[in-house]
Amino acid sequence: MITKPETNEYPPRLEMYIGLTKENGLIQLMRQDRKQTYNFFKNISPDMANYSYAEGKWTIKQVLMHINYVERIMQYRALAASRGDNQTPFGFTNHEAYIKNAEVERHDIDELLEEFNVIRNYSIEFFSGLTEKQLQLCLGSGEDAVSARAVGYALIGHVRHHMNIINERYLNTVAEYKAV
Repeated sequence: MITKPETNEYPPRLEMYIGLTKENGLIQLMRQDRKQTYNFFKNISPDMANYSYAEGKWTIKQVLMHINYVERIMQYRALAASRGDNQTPFGFTNHEAYIKNAEVERHDIDELLEEFNVIRNYSIEFFSGLTEKQLQLCLGSGEDAVSARAVGYALIGHVRHHMNIINERYLNTVAEYKAV
């Protein structure tokens, strides 16, 4: 079982995501999260998928596209970490540029949801194949270093974080996605 990372395995900025996962068992959590995410977005109508709660805020489809590309980016970071790449910084991503140039209007929410399932399935296969040693190796160095297993737990928390925002700001519901 892939246990939750220690706080010294990731930079403080990832705590907002990793903190949303209280459980252990990364692979099982990824499978549960995949199903929960699918069911969550499957219940959003096409009209609601194009809704933005305020000027300059993303639509629900854009949030799902963001979740998808972050999963891809973090897969690379987990790969680099699992190989002990301490030269490449963990870094930041210009999320606004990614969304601006994504042309999300060309996709319906079902396509984006299917894409999420494919990407998450890859994450499950990738993390399933790592050894305990590889899971603890880090990308980057110093305060910005992150272990491969911390990346995996951050992926789960990242999705939960955005589902919480969608519930609160788009759907105005009180459901919260955290430790199951």
